[in-house]
Amino acid sequence: MSHGGELPSSSSAMDAPAPSTSTNVDSAYFQEKLVDAQVKFEKACQQIVLLDQKIKDLEVRYKRAVKHKKNSFRYNLRLRLSVVTGVKMMYHHFASTKADELHRLHRQRYAITTTRDTAASTDTSLDTREDV
Repeated sequence: MSHGGELPSSSSAMDAPAPSTSTNVDSAYFQEKLVDAQVKFEKACQQIVLLDQKIKDLEVRYKRAVKHKKNSFRYNLRLRLSVVTGVKMMYHHFASTKADELHRLHRQRYAITTTRDTAASTDTSLDTREDV
């Protein structure tokens, strides 16, 4: 019963600080998304480096199997090379997607910051006009 009386006053109290709170939430949200995308991008790049080394090792083993005419080993190594190369390509695609996401989030954060700075400078200029 007392909730009915509190709701209008609490909602009107929430309406006043909402613009500054929403920009803080937006900023925190974009920062969290940026950090998440950056971590995933870096991990994907690390995996690509590891997969490159794995491919080099498999190629050395494959060439050794060719040299010693070990056809059964050649077949298995060729399959493994194919699979590891495919996985590496998928990591490249994932890293590219995360890089695009990072660029998009940086642009959005810049736009929000620029808009906020423009609004703040407009508020400051309005304040100086009122003093005159």
